[in-house]
Amino acid sequence: MRPRQLAGAAAAIACVAAVAGCTPSASTPPPAAGLSGRGPITFMTAADPSGGTDELVQAWNNAHPDEKVTLLEQSSTSDQAHTALAQNFQARSDRVDVARINSVWTPEFAARGWIAEIPASAVDTSAIMPAPLSTGRFNGKTHAIPWFTDAGLLYYRTDLVSTPPKTWAELKQACAVAKANNIGCYAGQFAKYDGLTVNVSEAVASAGGSVVDAGGTKATLNTPEALEGVKFLVESFRDGTIPKAAITYQEEDSRKAFMNGELLFLRNWPYVYNLASKPGEGNKVAGKVGMAPIPGRSGAGKPALGGWNLAVSSYSKHQETAADFVEYLVAPQQQRLLLTKLGLSPVLAELYKDAALLKQYPYLEGLAKALDTAVPLPQSTNWAGLSLAVQESAYAALQGSGTAEDAVAKLQTAVTEALARQ
Repeated sequence: MRPRQLAGAAAAIACVAAVAGCTPSASTPPPAAGLSGRGPITFMTAADPSGGTDELVQAWNNAHPDEKVTLLEQSSTSDQAHTALAQNFQARSDRVDVARINSVWTPEFAARGWIAEIPASAVDTSAIMPAPLSTGRFNGKTHAIPWFTDAGLLYYRTDLVSTPPKTWAELKQACAVAKANNIGCYAGQFAKYDGLTVNVSEAVASAGGSVVDAGGTKATLNTPEALEGVKFLVESFRDGTIPKAAITYQEEDSRKAFMNGELLFLRNWPYVYNLASKPGEGNKVAGKVGMAPIPGRSGAGKPALGGWNLAVSSYSKHQETAADFVEYLVAPQQQRLLLTKLGLSPVLAELYKDAALLKQYPYLEGLAKALDTAVPLPQSTNWAGLSLAVQESAYAALQGSGTAEDAVAKLQTAVTEALARQ
């Protein structure tokens, strides 16, 4: 991961550092009623070692010599990317025109007037899958366009397990295979960062519960279902289903552990499939990787709907060009390259039915099904505060401090307090 942050005003830094969330400033202007301005733009996105993003931008620049795009690197770590963007927006800087934003930031950024409303006439979204498209809407209006989508998936060793587990009980039974082969059984992302919030939310949803209500205004963790989800994670650490080392895992840590042959099962995002399937130095599982829906309490689980969206800055002086660039990035040819070069999941339904792509990427069929059942992450205009509340309350329990019941009680209180600061 390559952190790179933008400089911001001192007040902005103080606000972001609080994490619990600042309320929108009274002086923050609302998004413009319409997009305006043409000219060169800057696209803030994560570094891409595959070179695919550079290829996309170069093709645009060749066709638009008067409206060229400059890439500005942001951290690939969600928390740090959020901080960098928040600093930029708080300073009302026009340095960024188009920003890659985590789908869960849309309500916060839109409520604070940081990202512009995108009219239907500016970007054609008719071919985009409904679930990802919903993550770009706030108060009934579109403020971001999905660029690539995600759903939690279960990876497993096909040389050791013929049929992937459908339930948590089946997963725990299969741990005997892991023990016999002297490897860890199951891991996800359990370090104290946004990924932990995702894994907790996913476990709760897979037991039939939720973290917040549909409106994002009320904590809903004081239910038997939510307790079952948290209990699965807490007890899995205690009984060895999840190895103790996983308490430090973020996405890349867990991927590397799986590819190094240290795990039987891994919960992670779709991008892992291409990497784990490709032979190469350090990859001990090539040709032995299967992908399946994540397990749940009584059947297939409810994967978290992730993904990253494209937003036009309210402070951009060239918003019309920015919107055109967004539309370019979600067009079929560019979405196809996003999959084949960057290994990311497209947002266009047609690509999941493309015979050539299905032959090359057979996992697309399973991913499409996962996206159909995926559950959006908790919606809140104070995502940073909500996520921190979940992390703080769950992390201690996963480390062995307190019971699952204690953790759920703390989660309910902490999330309620975070929502009160929206």
